[in-house]
This record gives sequence, structure tokens and C-alpha cells, in this order.
Amino acid sequence: MKKILLILTLCTGLLQISCSEDSVTDSNSTNVPTNNSVDVYVAGQKDNQACYWKNNQPVLLESGGITAPIANKITVVNNDVYVLGMGAGTTTLEVFPMFWKNGVLTNLKTSLSTADEEVMTITDFEVVGSDVYFVGYTKRRIITFEDYSLAYWKNGVKTVVRDYGAYVQNYPKIKAVNNTVYIAASSTGALTLNGYYTNNVFTEIPFATITGLAKNNNEVYAYGTANFGGYYKNITTGTETTFPAVAAISSMYFESNNLYLTDVASIYKNGVMFDAGQPQLGGIMDFKILNNNTYKVTQVGIDSYISYLTVNGVEAAQIPDSQGTFLSLFVVQN
Repeated sequence: MKKILLILTLCTGLLQISCSEDSVTDSNSTNVPTNNSVDVYVAGQKDNQACYWKNNQPVLLESGGITAPIANKITVVNNDVYVLGMGAGTTTLEVFPMFWKNGVLTNLKTSLSTADEEVMTITDFEVVGSDVYFVGYTKRRIITFEDYSLAYWKNGVKTVVRDYGAYVQNYPKIKAVNNTVYIAASSTGALTLNGYYTNNVFTEIPFATITGLAKNNNEVYAYGTANFGGYYKNITTGTETTFPAVAAISSMYFESNNLYLTDVASIYKNGVMFDAGQPQLGGIMDFKILNNNTYKVTQVGIDSYISYLTVNGVEAAQIPDSQGTFLSLFVVQN
């Protein structure tokens, strides 16, 4: 079941990081240069429990009795730690979306479901100031046929984006800027993500697969693949960019107005190779750039895999899948 949950996230005492002035160290005291003091957060799973690590301290997250919980996204805003995760039900399709703020659990299936509609999954979240946004799918409580809807919630208030009808298997992403809500998702229940919504208005990107959203100040970008190469669109200006150096863009990130993107293997900065990657450490699950320092969570292996955390290309931690996994990363400047 743990591997099933890991696949869902792709569609986020073994970690030993000590963050101090000008260095990040692992348990073997390997010095990794950084510019300033930072806090490094990594979310995932440890010993079949949802967990995140802050520097060298693991924080096990309560499960509320849900089986095999895993944390797949972590964000820190105004010193509050937000974590999205999920746990398993009695069938392979039954998922319990879970959310923690400063370690306090909310079962999103319980808190966001209504008498008429049940929350099936929450695929992403966004924190803007004190506002918390979720996006995911609901299902009408009708036993004669399946009726699914794409929806988002702002501080618990639901907005239906589109009624799909059939079961949906894609994984929408959400961003919010100036009270405008952007969602990368499909226009139907098809598997391929082929556009985005702006306040419920769908914009198709022909022959493209949109896998995520990124924002830079007040501008929002959709990214993924189109015409057999990397692709991204500045939704705010309408500018489209193809990036044939990669087959697909799996993640995009802005820092100090610099655009960083990855195709899992490497990282590019403003269109130029920035980090060639390390095949022996596997593919990039998540990455952050802060003060010209590169933080990455990677995984390598097929039947059995190892997760790594690296800082500026130097291994800072690892965990085998028999004991846990790393999925998401967040770095905070002190």
C-alpha cells in the first residue's frame, strides 16, 4: 500500500540535518556550504507514519487511526507548518486526505464532505496569508451511478469547478493570486491534463499536458509538455514558451525572479543548465533554490528505492523505502 500511495503523489531518526550559520551537516559531519542560516523541512513517511523532519528532528504526525499515512507536501508560512498527506482505506480506490497545521490533524474527508457529496481525494493545497485553499474531487452519494466533481475550498467554503460524471484519475494543482484561483486540470474526466481554470473558466492548451502551476509575484505559470518537449505559459501575460531541451517539465520554481525548472533529471535556470543532476541519486522529486543554494529530494530504484536529500550536490541524508521515504521539501531563511 505504501507504494500505491507513493505513485499517487507523483501524478509528493534517519534524516540528519543540522542547520547553522554557513553550513548544513549530516550525521557524518560533512560540511555543505550555504550562505545563511536556514531551516530545512522534508516531508514523507517514517516507519509507516506520516512524518516531516525539521533540520535533524523528526516530527511524527498523528494518523487518527488511518492506515499507512504519508505526507506528500509541506509548506511553511509565517512560522506555521502546513502538511498535506493521505492514508489508505479498505480498497485501493479509498483514500483519506489528511492535513496538519503545526502537527494538529484534520481529516479532510470528514471535515469537507457534506450530506450530499463525499470528498474522494485532495490533490493539492495553497496557503496565502491566513487563507488555506484545497483542490480535489467529490462524489455524489448516489449508489446507482458515479458522479464526480472537481472542486476547491477556500477556508472550508466549497466552489464546484466542473462536474465530471465519471471517475477521474488526474491530479489537479492550485494557485491563488489576488483572490483569483487557478487550477491545472482537465476539461473532462480524461487522464490527460490539457488546460487550466481561472476562477472556473477553462482555457484549453491544445496538444499539451499541464502538470503543475507556479507563481512569481503576481504572475502565474502553467507548465508541462507540448509538441514532444517542455512547455510553459505565463497565464497572466499569455506568453507561451517551448523548451525542447527537455521532454517535459515536471516542476517549476521561482526565486529572486529567476525561473528554475526540472525534467526530473536536471535543473535549468532561466533556460540554461544549472544542475546536471546525479544519476546515482535518482530522479528529482522536489527542489528549492535559496540564496543560490540548491536543495533536492531525489529517489533511485525500482522494486526497492532509496530517498536522498542533497544540498549543493552533497548528500545530506538518505532513507531506504523499508524505513520510509522523502517526498516534499521546503526551506526557510532564518
